[in-house]
Amino acid sequence: MDQHLQNFHHGRIAEGMTALIAEMNRRRSELGPQQWKTWVADNVFAHPLCKLLHRDPFTRRSFEKPRGYAGDAVMLDLIYSDRPELATDDPVGLQILEFARNRPAPQAVKARRERLARLIDKTVQRRPQARILVLAAGHLREVELARSLDQGFTGEIVALDQDAESLAVIERDYAARGVRTVHAPIRKVITGQLDLGRFDLVYAAGLFDYLDQPVARALVRHMFALLRPDGEAMVANFLTGIEDVGYMESFMDWHLIYRNHAEMLDLAAGVAQDELARIDLDFDAGRNIGYLSLRKPVH
Repeated sequence: MDQHLQNFHHGRIAEGMTALIAEMNRRRSELGPQQWKTWVADNVFAHPLCKLLHRDPFTRRSFEKPRGYAGDAVMLDLIYSDRPELATDDPVGLQILEFARNRPAPQAVKARRERLARLIDKTVQRRPQARILVLAAGHLREVELARSLDQGFTGEIVALDQDAESLAVIERDYAARGVRTVHAPIRKVITGQLDLGRFDLVYAAGLFDYLDQPVARALVRHMFALLRPDGEAMVANFLTGIEDVGYMESFMDWHLIYRNHAEMLDLAAGVAQDELARIDLDFDAGRNIGYLSLRKPVH
């Protein structure tokens, strides 16, 4: 750790980050889950290198969790990097930020935003009066990239989230684009306590990274039940083996539930096969995120 710190003190930010990420991944692979957690607590959290890395607002926000959880909507805005007011004036922190958000995992998040925008466009082009439900919507930044919403969209996007601060941003920025917010926890979707109607598209981007398998399967089943005929449900999930996992779980204290190919397909286990028109599993170019899509029959 002291040797890594020297890289940063000598201005070798990219070199230091590259070596540090490799070291964290090596340590994680050598230790069991509990040993890894113990090693991080004993060697990372109190080390001066941790304080230095937290000059990066992205790494620091994940670690401090001001809204009670990592990966909040502000963190995603930092990844998207189109809101410079969220960055930092600290030159070292800015260099770490630029390096961190250009790593494979954050780049996959940026690509996910673009993919969601294309999914919205595809749905609206097929059905201009489409109703779309977004679970754990965050700041819903994908709607900024969805061109169809400015081309005759007469439907509705329902953005559901348990974070009132995130929903306030959506209302401020996107209410004029046909977006309505619902403040509710996901468990109300799973237990059927919300009367939201039926939808042509229901999707969740980052939510499933935090749900264990039984809960995730139950939610997919309820998402599918909310679809109109020919509707689509889509869930995204980080895959096992991403390059940034050691750094995320140590200096960022950011823990996700990663899934492999079989576990992604198992999310649809609660949906009867005779109710499915199609099921697809796709991956991004770097195989960082998997996308599971379920389509209802036309009739």
